[in-house]
Amino acid sequence: MNTELLKVKNTRKKKSMILKGKCDSRIVEGFLLFEERIKGNDLFIPRDIKIPCIIKRNVFTAEIDLTDVCSLINSQDIWDIFFVSDQQKTEVSIPELPGSFSNQIISIGFLLITFYKNSRGTLSISVKKNNQVGANLLSVSKEKDAYEFHGELLQADALSYHQAFLAIRRRENKNALNYLNEIEFPLLIHSNKKWSAHFNKQSIFTDPCIRHEEVWDLFLKLTGGKDNSFLYIPLHNEATLNDTYTVIQRNNFYQAKFYMNKKGCIGLWIKRIALFMELKKLSIKNSQLDIFLEVPDDINVLQAKITIANEIWAAHFNGFCMDGMIRNKFNSICISLSLKQLKENYKIEKNDLFQVLVQLEDKKSHAQTWMPLFVKTDQPINARGTLADNLDAIINISQNQKFEIKTVPHMIKEFDSRKPIKLAILGTCYTRGAFNSRSYFNPEYKSKYNIAYTQFHSSIPSLMSKPLPYPASYFAERKPIEKAYIACDFEKTFFNELEKSKADYFLFDLYPDAVRDLVIFDDDHMITGSFYLRNREFLKNLHGKASFVSHNDEPTFLKYWCPAAERFAKAIVKYFPQNHIILQKARMTDRYYDKNHQVRYFADQIDLVKRSNMYYQFMESYLLHLLPHIHTIDLNHYGFIGQYNHPYGRSTNHYEPDYYKELVRQLDHIVLREENLVH
Repeated sequence: MNTELLKVKNTRKKKSMILKGKCDSRIVEGFLLFEERIKGNDLFIPRDIKIPCIIKRNVFTAEIDLTDVCSLINSQDIWDIFFVSDQQKTEVSIPELPGSFSNQIISIGFLLITFYKNSRGTLSISVKKNNQVGANLLSVSKEKDAYEFHGELLQADALSYHQAFLAIRRRENKNALNYLNEIEFPLLIHSNKKWSAHFNKQSIFTDPCIRHEEVWDLFLKLTGGKDNSFLYIPLHNEATLNDTYTVIQRNNFYQAKFYMNKKGCIGLWIKRIALFMELKKLSIKNSQLDIFLEVPDDINVLQAKITIANEIWAAHFNGFCMDGMIRNKFNSICISLSLKQLKENYKIEKNDLFQVLVQLEDKKSHAQTWMPLFVKTDQPINARGTLADNLDAIINISQNQKFEIKTVPHMIKEFDSRKPIKLAILGTCYTRGAFNSRSYFNPEYKSKYNIAYTQFHSSIPSLMSKPLPYPASYFAERKPIEKAYIACDFEKTFFNELEKSKADYFLFDLYPDAVRDLVIFDDDHMITGSFYLRNREFLKNLHGKASFVSHNDEPTFLKYWCPAAERFAKAIVKYFPQNHIILQKARMTDRYYDKNHQVRYFADQIDLVKRSNMYYQFMESYLLHLLPHIHTIDLNHYGFIGQYNHPYGRSTNHYEPDYYKELVRQLDHIVLREENLVH
């Protein structure tokens, strides 16, 4: 069955579209089917919309109600259009003739509906918020903390709205994707589409709980329609914006400043005011670190803790911390931290960097905050002590700086390798891909390693949940090895297969956990939302039976993941001692080399890369607290990126050849060290 588009046009009332196309002459009845495209990393149950057709002389005609189309908006915004007759469906193809079709863009309320030619040369439709409307800031005046913004609204003549606001929306930091809350100020829009807004910077901060480097983005917010829908328009800067930092009255440990971000839009940047305490003495003795400090008269130091000095993406994404003890004496304190306890509770490696955090209180305002310990000293102060079997802790302080603890490794001997090491892998292309005989990877790996067992694309919550029946009929077209991976994810045979493998070492990465959704049947039954599940009939069959938990819903996702990680940590050590477990610290890359070795970016996946790498960092830290004596492989400081000719395709998850070769080199080093200890 063949179908071909003839035309797409508006009706006179512009509330519907007429779509005409050619079909086979034998066809007497049929309908259009709008199918929600399954795309991206987040899974969902795809919807179908049926639109009746009138068929005369091998031409089908359908009238598409645009108000119904407006209800199609979703996170992906893409629908493919099919013609269906006699239980057969075919995409509506678009002729290759020049000028035969041009994109049709219709504005309805705050939405843009676009009929367009997709990469397959067939008809699709997208429904999304109107991104053609713009807002510019033209001038700023201020007196102390009172601001007056003046600007213009662009391409908004066709919009109908009831109210307009200046909306200032908060993210936890520049990498965060979700907004936590917003503050609205009235916006006056004049007849010439010029606008003005008056507000006080201090009135933005209604909550004294403020974080260093949190970001507030500025938008014009329009509301309208019967359902009070809204449209956020980023505020671009065309003004001379010379703002200065202002101390925030709600919490005087912080200051705020309007700035222009990389996209040319206005934001409000929050920065801590570093509080330096005088370092009087520093000692490491009997595995205890003591820090003696003189505290300003107007400050109380309430608590102290030590954390790994990673970039913290959100308050609940701090994977590890250990409390310290504070002893007070007049205006001096001593912070004591047990290095022995640190070693027992966290996997410490060479070049790790730890920081000390202190909770401070302003005696007058009673404002509180956590911030890194900043110290000052007239003379350089140094200390060194044993932190782990092969590592020392080093602290070097000079003048004014943040207090940090660095680790320095000892050297080890090597030995002549014995027969190939039996390796079990729970992972993805990041780990399993390195063990491939193609020249792109590691052609000689079999002389050193025997891959005794692999489970591909299964997340920890799935592995630690209860078994489910494997619906084999939906995956009949998959390769046998892929069917085995899917079956394991349903039937939870991972630990049984792991035991059968008799592997010497266990290597894993957290890609399925950091990137893929969870498919939740109930709190005890779940599977990984892997790409293997991208079967339309299977997903539709889940309607009413399961829900999808995306990484965009951080609290819910972590509610399932964290307890499962704790159970996994207890389970895996029944099969391998911790020193025979290796975690690869995977990360997505946002760039790749093209065929001319020029660096290109995955421009349409930047947000996904940020979100995924945030989860990687948290999950690794969380597991290293639960399994403090395992090994890790970290390739994230070598500058590796993707490459156009990766055997499995160009992707944010596929790297250049040296990545996989370095992975095996680092694994060699770990195995040699462990086998050296045995021999």
